[in-house]
Amino acid sequence: MEENSLINLGWDRWFEDKFAKHEGEGLEPARVIAEHRERYIVATASGEMPAEITGKIQFSAASPADFPKTGDWVAVQVFESENKAIIHAVVPRRTGFSRKAAGIRTEEQVIAANIDVLFIVQGLDNNYNRMRLLRYVSAVKGSGIVPVVILNKSDINPESGKILRETADLINPVPVLLLSAKTGEGMQTLVVLMKPGKTHAFAGSSGVGKSTLINTIAGREVAATREVREDDSRGRHITVTRQLYDLGEHGLLIDTPGMRELSLWGEAPEFDLLAEYAQECRFKDCTHEHEPGCAVREAAEKGEIPSEIMESYFKLRKEAAYTASRIDKDAAMERKKKEKRLGRLIREVENHRKSRRRG
Repeated sequence: MEENSLINLGWDRWFEDKFAKHEGEGLEPARVIAEHRERYIVATASGEMPAEITGKIQFSAASPADFPKTGDWVAVQVFESENKAIIHAVVPRRTGFSRKAAGIRTEEQVIAANIDVLFIVQGLDNNYNRMRLLRYVSAVKGSGIVPVVILNKSDINPESGKILRETADLINPVPVLLLSAKTGEGMQTLVVLMKPGKTHAFAGSSGVGKSTLINTIAGREVAATREVREDDSRGRHITVTRQLYDLGEHGLLIDTPGMRELSLWGEAPEFDLLAEYAQECRFKDCTHEHEPGCAVREAAEKGEIPSEIMESYFKLRKEAAYTASRIDKDAAMERKKKEKRLGRLIREVENHRKSRRRG
């Protein structure tokens, strides 16, 4: 095994320890670099190849989040003569960037796995939205992923310097970068944050310039781009798959599809600024709504806490509570469906055996 190749893919002692139980099974580690429904492209120490999952994974997965995702490390059996691999297991994830899947069902949708740094990109055109920024930062808080905000298209907005200062105050201590992928201005401040062997991801709405950023960093076109409509700042091109790119000295990078919405998955975090004032609240379990002696509400009334932070905090907390109330109910329904399918399968097998005996 070419260990250096795996290290370049982000392999380290943490993943090695998690993979240990598969070593005696004749399997080897590989990283998922692209997913297309239930077909994948994986990178092993010897190269890239298509891969499929076993029936065991398909049947045992409790939700779509249990299937391999871009950035995952997996245990594979390689068939060199056929240049393909079979995925037998997903190595536990160190980090994950998730959202509530769109639709009625309450399910986790893993956008990308094992990310070290998430670059949250907004364009300084009609795309810029302070509430959306707070939502993205909240989605990764406590996950082990380091968030960095990128304000792209600085060349088209004369107020870019002011927006930078206001954004830095809003999401402090999260770093904020101001740059233009089109002109190259400020790109060096981004590049120096991207380290070899580390996995980075770009996330944001369609049209913010993620693909242009990737191509600029790579020094070649690795992601397709199209112009953005001027009337609503939306891109006509949307990345439809999650692709992991090897950028050499700049590490690994996952481009994610443009997201119209990011519904929170997991607990609603408390913003750092609120946490500072919350220490002075009269009650330790203060909800910052109606309790007397609430230092957070007092600071908000004085204008010391931006109104967007308070609005986002209450909205995300309500959203997280509703999602949590639905998870157990939906999981129970899915278990019942699986039990019924298994029961039908057992009856079909038993009936087939009986018919063979009679024949």
